[in-house]
Amino acid sequence: MKNKFDEFYFENDTNYPANVYWDLYDKNHMEAIKKYDGRMFCPLCKLAPLTVAKGNQRRYFKVIESDMEKHDIECSYRHKKATKKETRNFYKDLDATDIRNRLVSCLNEMLKSAQKDTNNGNLLMRGEKHGKKIFLDIKGASGENKYLPHKNFNSKNLEEDMDIQKIYYGKCALYIYKYGPKDEIIMYYLKVLDENSKKQICEISISPNVYNYLSVELADIPEDRNKSLNYYLCFSGILEKDKYSYKCKLKDSRLMVLEKE
Repeated sequence: MKNKFDEFYFENDTNYPANVYWDLYDKNHMEAIKKYDGRMFCPLCKLAPLTVAKGNQRRYFKVIESDMEKHDIECSYRHKKATKKETRNFYKDLDATDIRNRLVSCLNEMLKSAQKDTNNGNLLMRGEKHGKKIFLDIKGASGENKYLPHKNFNSKNLEEDMDIQKIYYGKCALYIYKYGPKDEIIMYYLKVLDENSKKQICEISISPNVYNYLSVELADIPEDRNKSLNYYLCFSGILEKDKYSYKCKLKDSRLMVLEKE
C-alpha cells in the first residue's frame, strides 16, 4: 500500500499542505530538512511518520512499509483508496446526514489546529484521541474498507485525477460574485483565494436553487475581492481546469460546509 501524501502534520500544531515544505525546500533545502524531516506525521492519525520522496518527478510524502503499523488502528490510510466507480456509487446513493457529518469532521480534523479536550480544556497532544476519525471510510465493491479521494486545495497539484469526485478542503479567503441583474441572479460564483497571496485557486458555481439552502451560511461573505474574508472550507465535487484557475459546480447544498476563521 503506497499512499502518497500531499500534506503533513507537524509536531503538535496542525496540518500543512505540501507546498509549505517544498517552498522552503526550493529556497533553502538544508533549512527545510532541518526544520521538518523526521518531524512530520500522517495528517489523519498524526502517528505514522512521513518520509520525504525527493526528485525531479518525485515530490511527495509517504509512510514506508516498516512504519505502516504505526498508523492508528482506525486510520483510513491503512486501507486502499476507493476506485472511481466506488466513489461514483457512494455519491449516487448520497445520504444527507452522512455526507454533512463527513464534511464537518473533515473540516475540524484536517484544517483546525490542535483541539481541546472537551473534559478539561487542555490541548490534545499528538496521538491523543478526540473522537473516531473514520469520516473518509466507505465500503468497497467487495466489502473491504476503502477511503474516499480527498485533497487539500492548497497543495498545488490539483490536476491529478481531476475526473474523480473528491472532498476538497483548505484554509482560504472567500468572496462571492453574483451574476445577473439584482432582481434575478442567474448564478452565484464563490471565489476561493489563497489566504496570503489572494490568488484565485478555484471558483464554485452555485445555482439560485442550491444557494437558497446555503443563504444563511453565505450571507457574510463579501462581494468585493478586496474585502475577502478568511474561512475554513470543505466541499465535494469534480474540478475542471479553467483559463486562470479551476472551477467546480456545486450540485447539492449538502456537499459544502464552511466556517469563518
